[in-house]
Amino acid sequence: MYIIDSSNAKEHSYPVYGRQFKSYRWFKPVLAAILFAVLYLLVSMALVMFVAAGSGVGLEGAVGSAPSNIFSGGYDDMDLANAWQTVVNLGSVAMMIPALWLTTKIVRDRPFTSYSSSRGGWSHKAFWRTMPVAFICISVPIVIWELFHEHHINDYQMRFTLASFLVLTVLGPLQCMAEEYVFRGLLMQTLGSWFRLPVIAVVLQSCLFAALHPYDIYGKVGILASGMVFALTAWIGRGIEVSAAYHICNNMTIFYLQGMNLSAISSKSDIQALIFEIITGVVFVIAIFILSRKTDWFSSVKRDDVVAWNEKYDAKIARKEAKKQAKYVEIGAHEESSGGKHFERSRHLV
Repeated sequence: MYIIDSSNAKEHSYPVYGRQFKSYRWFKPVLAAILFAVLYLLVSMALVMFVAAGSGVGLEGAVGSAPSNIFSGGYDDMDLANAWQTVVNLGSVAMMIPALWLTTKIVRDRPFTSYSSSRGGWSHKAFWRTMPVAFICISVPIVIWELFHEHHINDYQMRFTLASFLVLTVLGPLQCMAEEYVFRGLLMQTLGSWFRLPVIAVVLQSCLFAALHPYDIYGKVGILASGMVFALTAWIGRGIEVSAAYHICNNMTIFYLQGMNLSAISSKSDIQALIFEIITGVVFVIAIFILSRKTDWFSSVKRDDVVAWNEKYDAKIARKEAKKQAKYVEIGAHEESSGGKHFERSRHLV
């Protein structure tokens, strides 16, 4: 284990981390993205078929509550108090994690742990240390906003069932982590490795992140701001543990409030909500920046993925070269042997 300092900070920059691996080629992230899309489609459809069989709603009913329906119609009909809908809506997004893991095993351009962080994989310490900060910066303000804002619901009636509460508690954080792996990991690191400028990667992935969320104009800008917050904190914290903590606190607070009938999830937003999102996000980014300067939460490397991966890569190349040299020697010996026999035959024929 060692601490990242000014001498090796560039090597551990999360947005451009992919270029540190000797197996990196500019086109490999494209292959990985295509394969990931195919694998994700397969595993998510498998989940939908499982829900169709287990819930008795049939394939059409399960597909109707799938994320594709959300993207086309928005979040207004999203019912997290329904356990089966929660499994499909959140579980199918969570399937991006195993899809990305399988992709890394097939493409083999870099280890899966490099998507978690540039500090040697996922750090539970960094995640759990950041979680209270995220809770204070976003969860508490959301609860205050919803309970004392105009959206407060007077006729309270619990909507959660035990099953839907448990399903949401398990799949909600996984859904948030999956989006971090794909948008801040696969996408941002790909863009960062191409352009070699983290700022460009931060902005571009935020734009795509916003484009894929079905909100009105104020909501889109709010998601764009959130995407920037996630990306900046992943950059500062050298991993998605920080952005995942903020993402989880934000989404789970909203999910629980909706399930308890204290708030409603809507695809429509307003200028007040936008300002609220920007302020809370800026406060969190500042807090993480200060912590990165005052502590070693995001600078402790437990295992250097680059060194281990590159050593294996060098050994693999050396084995290939050895086999190639052995083959050349064998061919040369064969040609020399064949030439001698031909000389002998020629001599007898004369």
